[in-house]
Amino acid sequence: MKALSLGLGAAVTLLVGVIAAQPSTDKQPLERAFKPGGLVRLRLAPAAYRIVGHDASSIRVRWSVDHPEESGRVHVETEVTGATAVVRTSGPHHGVHFDIALPERSDVEVDLSAGDLDVRGIEGNKTLSMWAGDVAMDVGRPDLYRVVDATVRFGDLNARPFSVSKGGIFRSFRWTGKGKYSLSAHLFAGDLTLR
Repeated sequence: MKALSLGLGAAVTLLVGVIAAQPSTDKQPLERAFKPGGLVRLRLAPAAYRIVGHDASSIRVRWSVDHPEESGRVHVETEVTGATAVVRTSGPHHGVHFDIALPERSDVEVDLSAGDLDVRGIEGNKTLSMWAGDVAMDVGRPDLYRVVDATVRFGDLNARPFSVSKGGIFRSFRWTGKGKYSLSAHLFAGDLTLR
């Protein structure tokens, strides 16, 4: 009987895991319930992204393509496990634009090889790893942060809230404060603006 209970429990866990992953469909927006205060890991294919905070308890993804014949090549998958969500995108390397809305209070990890990224209206820990492109990110008040660490190998680094403006090669800064959040942003080539 104990073995049967364990087997049934494993089957239910597997079924929940399968249900939690939701691939893209032709219907937009793709939306998943997700409570504020969680961690959202964004594993993003090369494209242009606008990531915004909204006052809903959900993750919502919309996309558009410059060439309609490419629309079938765009795929979005979301997976929610408790207080952690993973969003993955794939598609053509040019002419794709994504809008991703997250709860305003979210911790965010962005892994993007190349593209342009605009992040607005999200309060929480932020981690960015990116190879090439331009990044503009709202950071809010400096007193919200305990540590800020930013690096740009080739390009400009501007962080007006932290009184930093540097251009050229191998630019970085580290700032410490008394807040509760951390911000880590590393860009190989492009411009990084923290506003």
